[in-house]
Amino acid sequence: MALALVLPVLLAVIRLLPATTAMSWFAHPWLAVLTYVPISVAGMLIPRISVAEKLMASGSIDASGNMVGTHLIPGNGFFSFIWACFLLAANSLLKTIQAKFRRNFSLYALSLAVPILISLYVGVMLWQTLQEKMGMAGSIPHPFGFFVADIIMAATSGYVVILALSPLIPVAGIWLASSRIVLFLVSLSILGASVSPQFFPYNTYAPKRILLQRTFSTQGQRILGADYDLAVFDANSLPFVFKNVEAVPKFLGLEPGFSWKTVSKSPSGTWMAIYPISRLFVESYRFSAGNKVVLKDDQRLPHIILQNVKEDILNPDRKRIYVEIDMGSLHEVWASVLNITGPLTSWSFSDERLPVPEVVNGGPPSYICRLSGKDTSENWKFWLEANTSKPLQVDLAVLDHELDDDTRTLLHLFPSWAATIAGSTYLSSYLI
Repeated sequence: MALALVLPVLLAVIRLLPATTAMSWFAHPWLAVLTYVPISVAGMLIPRISVAEKLMASGSIDASGNMVGTHLIPGNGFFSFIWACFLLAANSLLKTIQAKFRRNFSLYALSLAVPILISLYVGVMLWQTLQEKMGMAGSIPHPFGFFVADIIMAATSGYVVILALSPLIPVAGIWLASSRIVLFLVSLSILGASVSPQFFPYNTYAPKRILLQRTFSTQGQRILGADYDLAVFDANSLPFVFKNVEAVPKFLGLEPGFSWKTVSKSPSGTWMAIYPISRLFVESYRFSAGNKVVLKDDQRLPHIILQNVKEDILNPDRKRIYVEIDMGSLHEVWASVLNITGPLTSWSFSDERLPVPEVVNGGPPSYICRLSGKDTSENWKFWLEANTSKPLQVDLAVLDHELDDDTRTLLHLFPSWAATIAGSTYLSSYLI
């Protein structure tokens, strides 16, 4: 069982060491099956080439697995329980297995058809779900992040093999545990690992998820800066996208053969409007929009309005600040996020109870509140209560689905194999 997990993981790591593209199996699931399943089966057969195990050992393992699984996750031990029950019933077939191997092995395998089918069904569903979710599981910095998705799929493939086939191996190993069969299985996996770099990991049905944000830094009704921020959600980082979509870096004003060392990372707080989704990626890049943004005559930016400040008569060290959020002229607001840092003691949200403070990207503890959509009748109104020792810093991020012409042009440059989500975010900061 250990080898069934370790060998496919080891093969996944070795395959990626000279490679520049991970997740070749994402749009071609059969590649993962060809690469990881045969070597996992070979791992279960290797110890049996020299040593023949008895079925009761496998049955005792399943009984122990049932006990451990039930204690760790309630209701999770039914796999091992079902296997143990059927294995005990099939154990009587082993008495004549040597003399009449073919006939009794067929009866033995048939008697285990129910747990095999149940395990295969659940195992394949688990494998397929993870395979699909690897495209949106989040990105981790290189070099380790490059290996994570393939390691997960390799280990999952080994787990499914163990789940569905391990109780058959003690008996089937009498016939299958030979050097030639093991070599054949390993060769199949090496073949899969060798051809996988020739396949592009994405297509229309299994797209690469990309996040494009037009970021406006504002102060009152002035735009201080406008940039493009880009992030991805899987192991193939943004350089992979730019390598395969040359029109995008050209639009962003990057010279051919530019170095990624010269590209700026997105500052902290850039993705506050989609928090906590922003935790799915730890690397994103910022590109200058280049041109100066001029507001239209009827365009108003979202901003915070300080209405009133009242001191607590009974407690002079505290103050209550009455605040409004004006969404301006935005019409397709998805979310507004407040990030409040400082000596906050209470607020008018959540029954006036403060949640546990959040720590984002190593910053100071802060309180985050999400307001969904836009109140069309009036502004969002609330109050904040804080100690008077230090001012409160309130950061406002408003995400709007409406795009300007330049952002729409950039969005259409991405190919059909890239599922690009785009939005406009307005960031502003206040001391109150």
